[in-house]
Amino acid sequence: MKEDWSSRQDYYQKIARTFLKHQTSMFFLPPRDLALIAEWEKLSLPLEAIIEGIERTFARQLSRKRKKKIFSLSLCEKEILKAYAQYQERLVGQVAPRIDRADKIEKVRREINNCLENLPLEFQLLKEYFAKALGVLNEKTPDDNRLEQLDEGIDETLWLLSSDQEKREILEEIKKDYPGKPENQLAEIQRTRLIKDKRQAHKIPYVSLYYY
Repeated sequence: MKEDWSSRQDYYQKIARTFLKHQTSMFFLPPRDLALIAEWEKLSLPLEAIIEGIERTFARQLSRKRKKKIFSLSLCEKEILKAYAQYQERLVGQVAPRIDRADKIEKVRREINNCLENLPLEFQLLKEYFAKALGVLNEKTPDDNRLEQLDEGIDETLWLLSSDQEKREILEEIKKDYPGKPENQLAEIQRTRLIKDKRQAHKIPYVSLYYY
């Protein structure tokens, strides 16, 4: 039990250290980020993939003309999941289990079709994105970049469909996690968290394969 606790502690500490070395204005992770690490732990995401994803996120920011402040691990999640998908591919021929790409494609198809059957009226604008995603998934070699673009379109639509009140409520929650930070620096976290909450609450699936 002691060894298990030590291993968990090491998992959390290494993720925190990797993130905080890039974000020198912070001294500790807020509760929401710790909860996100707990989610990754439950999913058995390997430390190697998480660290690689964090490093990629900050590297991408340095290469952009318009740099954004990264105050939350949630802003690293996309690159972490991509790194995890590549990590799985590297396991070919090893003992560790690997999810086949064809199985992922089939799972995304099921998720999309289930969503379309129960899609609330307020989200009917998403039908076009899901129809295009199914078309891409039916191709001999689905284009990962195209699927990612469709996910970005879905995210943008969910943000635009969100009420001002929902956006204010999320922003107030975030301010508690990051006291003293100006609102303009928290905008990206606000958007990311609201979209993720809406996807989870209404079971709106991602169409990019690296989420599966």
